[in-house]
Amino acid sequence: MRTKALLLTTAIGAVGIASSMAQAVYSVNIVGYVNKSLPPGLSMVANQLNATPNNKLTTLIPAPSAGLTVSKFNPVTGNFDSANYDPDNAVWSNDDLSLEPGQGAFVDNAGLVPMTVTFVGEVKLVSSIAIHPGLDIYSGAIPQAGTLDQLEFPTLTTGMSLFKFNGSGFDQFIFDADNAVWSPSIPRLEIAESCFIDSQASVTWSRNFPVGN
Repeated sequence: MRTKALLLTTAIGAVGIASSMAQAVYSVNIVGYVNKSLPPGLSMVANQLNATPNNKLTTLIPAPSAGLTVSKFNPVTGNFDSANYDPDNAVWSNDDLSLEPGQGAFVDNAGLVPMTVTFVGEVKLVSSIAIHPGLDIYSGAIPQAGTLDQLEFPTLTTGMSLFKFNGSGFDQFIFDADNAVWSPSIPRLEIAESCFIDSQASVTWSRNFPVGN
């Protein structure tokens, strides 16, 4: 619990100016793109397309328009694995850091204006995200917005907390397993948005998204 509290406090302390916005266009032939607007400062993002040849930052965001830091939570250490982009030298400090569909990360835009990044790749029509007990960052594996039930989030039998970054802190949603209800409401995730989940048990988030249906 202390690690979680320190984590959330650290994230809040590094907050940026505004919340993130996303727009997406993707084709029915499975390949498409997602435009994600990153405000100055901190926001939480997700890559929801399989890029070629991989989902490393050097492929996903090869040349940001300003300095950018991407931080992925490491549940083993309780800290973040980070990569910094240096626009002067056009290089990432950690060229092995990746962002797979279903994962998420904090991004810190060092510029003074919003930055748009474009994720290009293949839609995962069939996906399975393993949510483990404890705290980690997750996202939907398909570029689709909606409430958790609309996104086919699994039916829960144990407690769970979900934290959405709002630009100045976190909005918390708690699932009460006894009454089978989310409080204050069922969470909604936008396209290219990720969130923290603190689960009491292992849960598998599976999607089967047939084209044309």
